[in-house]
Parts: sequence; C-alpha cells; structure tokens
Amino acid sequence: MPDRRRTVNRRKNLETAYYIDGNTVRKIQPRPYRPTEEELERRRRQKARKRLREEEKARRQEAARRNQEKAQRLDLGFTLFLMVSAALTVAACVFYLNTQSALSRQSSVIASLESELSVLENENAAARERLNSAVDLSEVYQKAVSEYGMTAITEDQIHYYTSDNQDYIKQYQAIPSGK
Repeated sequence: MPDRRRTVNRRKNLETAYYIDGNTVRKIQPRPYRPTEEELERRRRQKARKRLREEEKARRQEAARRNQEKAQRLDLGFTLFLMVSAALTVAACVFYLNTQSALSRQSSVIASLESELSVLENENAAARERLNSAVDLSEVYQKAVSEYGMTAITEDQIHYYTSDNQDYIKQYQAIPSGK
C-alpha cells in the first residue's frame, strides 16, 4: 500500500501543522510552544525573586520563632521580680484589709460610746430637773432671811479684783478694799 501520508502546509513559522494519513483527518495539534530567550530570562528572574522572598520569609519566621521561645523562657531575674512584686501586692492587700477592719472596729466603738454618752446626758438632765424641782428658791430665800438673818448684798460689799493669771485664784489673805 502506498504511503498516503502527506504534509499539509509546510511553512516554518506556522503555529499548527497537521498530517493527513489516509482518508481520515486527524485532530489539529498545535506545535509545541518554545519560549524565546527573553521570556526564559524573565522567568529566571521571577523565580530568583520568588526564591529570595521565600528565603526572607523563612528568615523572618525563624527570627519570630526564636523571639517567641525567648519570650516564653523565664530567666531568674524576671522570676525574682515577679515573686517580689506578688509578695508586695499581697502585703499591701493584707495591710489594707487590716486597716479597714481596725477602722470598722473603731467606728463601732465610737458609735457605742456615743450612744452611752447620749444615755448619760439624758439621765443627767433628768436628775438636774428632779433637783431643781425639789428645791424651791423662794422658800430658801425666806428661810435665809427669817431664820439666819441674811440680807441681800449691796453695791458697797462688791469688790472687783483683776489678776494677770486668768485660770484660777488662790486667796492667802483678805482682799484689800481700795476703791
């Protein structure tokens, strides 16, 4: 059987080339794409930039991981600082609570003393009232004048005395009468 295959359209720069073999027509298959040198160089530069970006990203991730590990480690100085801070905080809280309870105790003592003072003042006022009502001053005056011969004071019997010491006076002798 003679070879019936023949090439159709043999131009060099044509994108597609196909063959007819016999009486059946095959599907058109494009010629494989071959990039130009410029395209190859551009792809190489893109790959290099991408590789550099990935390396930089990996370096940053590694630095971040090291920083996280360092932050998670507690060194002795930081631990001591935290312990001292916690102890001072607890001491301040205990001092505050102790002062607060002392203040509330003093407030309750003051309230009880004030109520006791009020009761005593009421009792004192009632006793004074009883004494004042028990003594009749007009009767005392009548008894003093009639039984004891007392008289009312006159102006010439009053002597005024000035002293430098205003707190109290001790009398050692008779007060001079000099008007």
